[in-house]
Amino acid sequence: MSWFEKLLPSRIRTEGGNKRTVPEGLWSKCEACAGVLYKAELERNFDVCPKCSHHNRIGARRRLDQFLDSEPRIEIGGDVSPVDP
Repeated sequence: MSWFEKLLPSRIRTEGGNKRTVPEGLWSKCEACAGVLYKAELERNFDVCPKCSHHNRIGARRRLDQFLDSEPRIEIGGDVSPVDP
């Protein structure tokens, strides 16, 4: 250990310090304004950025869940395949 490292207070040293971890999928980044958004807030706002009003892309199932009732739904035509190969 060098004499300079001995002078540093122990809390400043970076030897295996306690790092806080953020769970994956907690934050999202806006494609338009590059703002960091809390994922739960983005879902409450129907995937619209509260900072710049950019509408983020979402899948078809998620869009259907947003505007249909939460009652059980029955999908019809799920087994239909195209006739023209």
